[in-house]
Amino acid sequence: MKGTLSLCIESLVKQINNDFEIVVVDDGSNDKSVETLLNLKEKYPFMRVFPLQRDRRRKLGETRNVSIKAARGQYVLLHIDADDVWEPYLPAFVRIYHEIEKRCDIDNFMLVGMQIHMASRELMISNPYHNIYYGEDRILWAELGSIGKLIKINHKEIRTRIPLKGNKKKLKKLISSQYSGISIAFSYASSRYQTLISYLRRIFFNSDWEFKLSLLNFIMLMPAMLNGCINRPKFVNQLPSNYRNLFDLNLKELEKKTLRIYGELNLNEKERNIFIDNNKDY
Repeated sequence: MKGTLSLCIESLVKQINNDFEIVVVDDGSNDKSVETLLNLKEKYPFMRVFPLQRDRRRKLGETRNVSIKAARGQYVLLHIDADDVWEPYLPAFVRIYHEIEKRCDIDNFMLVGMQIHMASRELMISNPYHNIYYGEDRILWAELGSIGKLIKINHKEIRTRIPLKGNKKKLKKLISSQYSGISIAFSYASSRYQTLISYLRRIFFNSDWEFKLSLLNFIMLMPAMLNGCINRPKFVNQLPSNYRNLFDLNLKELEKKTLRIYGELNLNEKERNIFIDNNKDY
């Protein structure tokens, strides 16, 4: 990820202060990413770099666990990947987390937004990611949801993914991510029938996928679905069918209910537009 690291880090640096640190784990790259990171570290002293020797037994989920263990703060912001550029709304997401903490009188939970997550480090140490390459986030959501430690909010997406260069890399990542995504969806779906219908609709009717991606998903649908169903954890069958919806939180409604005690949410006009006013569209 040498070609995207600087863009990613710079987008973070522009919006954080000394309350934050940037923890970067390099999992045995061979493209001089570490050299790029060490140069950035000299420029930004609140950045910490952990270069690991490559171990094929260690997948993405465990690498995320390494970063959480290395973090020194009480809270962690998760899924800030090396090929993401972030708009200046991460501090607002942090403030929303603490507003929910206060107004809902809850601690040690994960707040799930659009491609961004926040949780107490203590919760993440006690409930680590599974050591898998894709889908580690969705598995964790299901597990935290089953113990009442998950809160979800809808908002405009605040990151842009930097496109990979090279057709082979793009194709390999596309196939891996789509197959794993389908498998995980069926492993942790509250209704496997509804999940199948949802995929078929996306493939055949008014899909947000282009033709090539729809064709690829159609080819992989049956084997990935079988793999997901075979590897379905037992505890998922014990969850209520709508458990994913039990933890959706409407920030505007929360603000109304708690306005007399706590006032308005600590957000400016632009931040409200991102996280509250238009969230019905997302």
